[in-house]
Amino acid sequence: MRKNQGMLTMRDATVADCSDVADIYRHYVETSTASFDYDPPDVGEWEARVAHGRSAGLPFIVAEDPDVMPGIVGFARLGPYRGKTGWAFTAENSIYLRPEAAGRGTGGRLLGALIDKAGPSTVRHIMAVISDEAPASVALHAKAGFVESGRTPNVGYKFGRWIGVVYMHLDLGPESGAP
Repeated sequence: MRKNQGMLTMRDATVADCSDVADIYRHYVETSTASFDYDPPDVGEWEARVAHGRSAGLPFIVAEDPDVMPGIVGFARLGPYRGKTGWAFTAENSIYLRPEAAGRGTGGRLLGALIDKAGPSTVRHIMAVISDEAPASVALHAKAGFVESGRTPNVGYKFGRWIGVVYMHLDLGPESGAP
């Protein structure tokens, strides 16, 4: 899959992309509350996530934009939600951009491509669990059709303070997912 809008190109992630993906995510772990991780996953963990996504039919997409910089400028993926059998047709999305790519529409295009690639036989609902300190991410998901499902104040702790989360979901319809 390649989707080209201007110079932005989106494609399925490969193992070769994992160093760039790890670098992008590391920035958010070290500098923001967009991720509640304290330690960024290493390249090997990202390689395992690419492989798991491929075997589970869950998309993992990267974006390249030579107008911004060479290499990967962002990624979006669907991963398991809660890891229990009853949640098998619900996925959680993640989307991260290099700071240089922010404000160019890349996030919206990546999220749209991710939704388009969500397999109707594997995903019925997409969940977004967003730091309440990330209003741009809430707005991005709302623009893509996600609706707020709830908020939980002060459930995460990072950088010496408590942070809440906003839960949003997108229902892909009754024809998607299981039975």
